[in-house]
Amino acid sequence: MEDQEKQILVDKRDGVWTITLNRPQVLNALTVEMFGLLRDVIVEASEEEEAHFIVLKGAGGNFCSGADLSVLGSLKEERQAHEALTVINDLLTRLHQMPKPVIAAIDGVAVGAGLNLALHADFVLAAKSARLQEPFVQIGLTTDFGGTYLLPRLVGLAQAKRLALLADPISGEEAEQIGLIYKAVPADLLGQEVENLLRRLRQLPKKAYSVTKEGLNQSLQHDLGHMLAWEKEQQPALLQHPEFAALIRAKMKR
Repeated sequence: MEDQEKQILVDKRDGVWTITLNRPQVLNALTVEMFGLLRDVIVEASEEEEAHFIVLKGAGGNFCSGADLSVLGSLKEERQAHEALTVINDLLTRLHQMPKPVIAAIDGVAVGAGLNLALHADFVLAAKSARLQEPFVQIGLTTDFGGTYLLPRLVGLAQAKRLALLADPISGEEAEQIGLIYKAVPADLLGQEVENLLRRLRQLPKKAYSVTKEGLNQSLQHDLGHMLAWEKEQQPALLQHPEFAALIRAKMKR
């Protein structure tokens, strides 16, 4: 039996928690055990003061080929399906609402649940040559891992239907062009681009980042009146926050 702990690798250094899906022999296909391990790491990272940034990646030159066949088998049994899907939904909710910056770095393949896992990140970087696909309908299933929520919001309904219903595979380059991801770069520059983005994120005030991220996420569910009221509530508190005072003093000294 596979060592469960080794299915997920976590590197913690300089405030960056790099979470690596580590089943390269099967293109990092996700197991039921991995859902729980990922959820636990995300919970820990959200609560740990020294964890400032989260990077999701895959081992062996691929991000993730989706759910392992063992998962699909276990979901046929009602009790196991309920338990697994409860953990999955908790993982995805926590990842989506993570107040800290989350980056996903896609190389090779990102398919099905693997792709949708990445799309919950704030910034998805991909190799231009990466292969992204939503193949659920092709095997008689519906899009999951939050894909039905994410796809229309990221690329609009027409492109979402193309991706989810026709299951067209697209490159990282096309994924950037249609707005599915943040940026596509040459494969050999993917690691450097992650570092470049982390460098930019380090310069941002943490509180303002988390509040603004929360607001953008909320805006997808609410109308203008609600969001104006939300801004009215949040902005005075940020004006009183030490980060704002420090940034204004720094600008005045220039």
